[in-house]
Amino acid sequence: MKALAAFIMKGRMQAVMVATVFTVLALLITPLGIASSAVIALVVLRKGVREGLLTVVLGGVALSILGLLIFGQPLSLAIVGTLLWLPMLVLGEVLRATRSLRLVIEVAVVLGALIIGVQYLLLDDVVLFWSGILEEYSAQIMDAKVVSDADRKAMVVDLAPWMAGGMGAAWFLQLALSLFLARSWQAALYNPGGFAEELRQLRLGRWLLILVPLLLVVGSLSDTPGFPLQLALVGMTAFFLQGVALVHGLVQEFKGNQGWLIGFYILLVIGMPASFTAVSAAGYADGWLNFRARVRARNPKGDE
Repeated sequence: MKALAAFIMKGRMQAVMVATVFTVLALLITPLGIASSAVIALVVLRKGVREGLLTVVLGGVALSILGLLIFGQPLSLAIVGTLLWLPMLVLGEVLRATRSLRLVIEVAVVLGALIIGVQYLLLDDVVLFWSGILEEYSAQIMDAKVVSDADRKAMVVDLAPWMAGGMGAAWFLQLALSLFLARSWQAALYNPGGFAEELRQLRLGRWLLILVPLLLVVGSLSDTPGFPLQLALVGMTAFFLQGVALVHGLVQEFKGNQGWLIGFYILLVIGMPASFTAVSAAGYADGWLNFRARVRARNPKGDE
C-alpha cells in the first residue's frame, strides 16, 4: 500500500492513471471504487483542492475515452468517476483544513442524509421505485429452483421500504472508508502511525448522540419506515464507525496484539447484520460514556 501511495504522489498523471484504473475495475469488483475515491482524497490532502480538481478533470477525460472504446458511450464511465470523485474534493479539503477526522465524518453524514432527501424530493413514491428496481434485479440473479418466486417477492417487499436509507448509509460508508484509506496512505508516507492514532481517538459530536434517538422515536410512530428512520440508518452507520474505533482504542489501551483485531473483523463479517447493530450500539454508548478515557484513567501509565 505504501508503494502504491508513493506512486500516486509521484505526479499528476500517475494519480490520474491509478484513479482511472480503479474506477474501471470497480465495475467488476465494487469495493475498488473506495480505492478510486481515495486516490483523489490523497491528492487533495497532500496538494490541495486545485490539484485534486485537475486530477478529476483529467481522469474524467480518460474515462470518457475508455467509455467510448469499451461501451461505445463516452459519458458512461465518466459519470461513474464523477460520482466517486467529486465528494472527495469537498471532504478531502475539509480534512486537510481542519485535520479533524470527527468533523469530516460528520460532513459525510450530512452528504449521506442529502442522498436520502434527494430521493424523497424527486421520486413520487420512493418505496414503489425501489420495489421495481429490486423486482427486476432479483428476477435476473435468483434461480427459481433455489429461491421460490413467492420468497423472492416477499424479500422485495421487506427490503424496498429500507432502500432509500440503505443507499444513504452505503454512500456515507463509502465516503468514510475512502477517507480512511487516503489518510492511511498519507500517514504511511509522511507520518507513520498517525492515522492509527486518529482512528483510535475518533468520537462523534454530541448533536448526533441526540439526533439519532430522536429520529428513531419519531420514525417508530409510523407504521412504515419513513423519512426519519431512513435518516437514522445513516446515523447508526456513523456510530458503527465509532464502535470500530472503540475496539481499536481498547486493544491499544490493553496492549493487545493484532490477533484481537483480526478476530473482531472475522466475527463482524460472520455475524452480519446483528454484529453491525451491536457495534453501532457500542459506538453510541461510547459517545456518552467514553470507555477509552475511563480505561486510560484507570491505567494512566499504560501498564499491563
